[in-house]
Amino acid sequence: MVRNGWKSFFINLKIPLGTEKFLQDMQDIALKILVIEDNDALREATLAFLQNQGHFVRGVPQAEDLNDVTGGFLPDVYVIDLTLPDEDGLSLTKRLRATQPHVGIVITTARTQIGDKVVGYESGADLYLTKPVHPQELMAGVAAVGKRLRSLKHQQDSSLVLNLSRLQLMGPNGKVDLTSSDAILLGAFAKAPGQSLERWQVSEVISPGTEELPAAATLEMRIARLRKKLLSVGATNPCIKAQHKVGYSLCISVVIE
Repeated sequence: MVRNGWKSFFINLKIPLGTEKFLQDMQDIALKILVIEDNDALREATLAFLQNQGHFVRGVPQAEDLNDVTGGFLPDVYVIDLTLPDEDGLSLTKRLRATQPHVGIVITTARTQIGDKVVGYESGADLYLTKPVHPQELMAGVAAVGKRLRSLKHQQDSSLVLNLSRLQLMGPNGKVDLTSSDAILLGAFAKAPGQSLERWQVSEVISPGTEELPAAATLEMRIARLRKKLLSVGATNPCIKAQHKVGYSLCISVVIE
């Protein structure tokens, strides 16, 4: 395809009948998208197409230019070409996923082997698209990632947030300081299968390294204290439920950061 053909292919694309609702759903998301692509014509065409769908877009030709994207533009989704001149796209994907765990990442590449795709997903990509990428496929992929981000944001908005480094618990009614022990215990509940801990597991968390398990009254006192702090920041009741002679279950969503 000639250099100028990319833009006409994207902009003049005729969407099949029956996709109007899909397009409207996509425009409602209105994502901030950063395209990292060293092919100037393809990058500009992709930006024009995504902008035409109602998104806010920026584009750079290489990884080191990411820091030049200023003005408060914090991407919701990155569209990354794997063959960049300064850094492999897989390395960039890993870096972004490590520092921005909830961001959307779409890989576009000419690498078509199944092994390459597996490595791409293992590196943190939400979607792996092989070039040439049809605009409708890119549109559908970005829309799917956008819906996941919106769903995640809704979940986070309705969740409590546990900041382990600051030993703070935040919720709709404010924030409260936690002891190190309480923060570790809440984190253990949030990470446990089914958000449930048996009594001996709670004992291990609050009294690590001790052979004698704390008395039942001591466990209940610690749980009651944690329960009170959860309720103070807006948790719904019951936030921690006792399982008779077994242990305790956390009944709310807690996001750890």
